[in-house]
Amino acid sequence: MAPSVAMRLLFAGLALATGLGIRSLRGDVPPPPVPPPTAPAPTTGAEPVPPALPAAKPGVREAPVGPKPTTPETPATSPLLIGAFVLGDDPVTDGDTFRLPAGAPSKSVRILGVDAEEIWHKGEESDRAAAEEDFDRYAKSKRGTSKTPVKYGTPAGEAARVFAEEFLRGVKSMRLERDERGRDLDGHGRLLAHVFVEKDGKDLLFAEELIRAGLSPYFVKYGRSRRFDERLKAAEAEAQAKHRGVFGDAVRHYPDYAERFPWWEARAKQMDAWREDVRKAADPSVLIELGVAADTARLESLLGRVVTVFGSLDHVDAKGTPRRILLVDRPHLSFPLVIFDGSVWAGIDLAPIEASFVRVTGTLSEYRGRAQIKIEDPKAISTK
Repeated sequence: MAPSVAMRLLFAGLALATGLGIRSLRGDVPPPPVPPPTAPAPTTGAEPVPPALPAAKPGVREAPVGPKPTTPETPATSPLLIGAFVLGDDPVTDGDTFRLPAGAPSKSVRILGVDAEEIWHKGEESDRAAAEEDFDRYAKSKRGTSKTPVKYGTPAGEAARVFAEEFLRGVKSMRLERDERGRDLDGHGRLLAHVFVEKDGKDLLFAEELIRAGLSPYFVKYGRSRRFDERLKAAEAEAQAKHRGVFGDAVRHYPDYAERFPWWEARAKQMDAWREDVRKAADPSVLIELGVAADTARLESLLGRVVTVFGSLDHVDAKGTPRRILLVDRPHLSFPLVIFDGSVWAGIDLAPIEASFVRVTGTLSEYRGRAQIKIEDPKAISTK
């Protein structure tokens, strides 16, 4: 059931409201109180509305506040430019995913640098009602026994969607750009890109504005932005200092950012280390980053050689023999680690594999036209 006009205005107000305080940065000692200024409105002109639900405590992380960097428009000849696309009548899926028109490289774009909380979809009316009745109990039930934070619909997610809708109001097209060459699609086939729009004579980076509004942290779980790291860190620092969105108390949001932030940062450091190792490698051709087309295109030529692949878990197939650990690679086609020996399988700790990037070193083989690595020693899989 679609939210009413009143509810949408409520979420829009929540997206712009500021919190009442901020906890310590990576610690337990609170900083001196800061008067909560009003967060900048996108373009709605609507007055903020008091939150309908009691507030959760925000998560915070340290980031230096600095001047907003500027980046000139990407030249039309740049390989980082994907193109400009006319917006449809209903382009917003949620706070971090937009629909693309026919003729685009994908049906949707997953916006880089952000991870807005989830919205409630059709059929999830009971979840919405449970959140309205007792958000803390609702969030706890959604987390369940998971060792790592999970995603579920929240008022903050709804507020991010409203922000996106208002941000794109009156905009005719958006420009999509890569963060780096070689990685365009995620495991679901969505285009991975930065989104730019022209508004009021300014060239705006959507991720930067969403983060500045406090409706998404700077998302580094899959690595830091190579192009806009400083800009996105500065936007997050501003949102933290102003207690906006998920950094404040005015809108209900995930209560476990204190877990999410160090988890994301640990993965970002893994990606940093991988990139540095590739840069220094005597033979970088045998180092394969899954999901990067230029790397995976080399797999066929490397059959029979010892290689190291780097990627994240898609899913585990523990039924029958052999057992398989599938890593995210091309859209809807994962890279298999194959385990025939039961004692080897017993020696593999799946918990860190589920939470981290992994490096796997072994001889590259082929089965039914697909490259794979047979795991004969649990130590072949590393999360360090």
